[in-house]
Amino acid sequence: MNFVLLNDPASQRQQLIRADHISAIQVSKADRSITLLILGGQELHLTREESKQFLHWTKSHMQAGAQLQE
Repeated sequence: MNFVLLNDPASQRQQLIRADHISAIQVSKADRSITLLILGGQELHLTREESKQFLHWTKSHMQAGAQLQE
């Protein structure tokens, strides 16, 4: 079970999201912000900092998965 920790110091929130509950990801071309679509239909709009952190987390997990397949 994987979790994503998102922490934006400028915001009043810190989020711990269970990765297998994310059903889709939307990226805005205009401002590169990310919206996570969570199982059950909830939309979670990430701040710019949270979007950067989520993108970094996604890249690191995709690379780790590719190395396991080799």
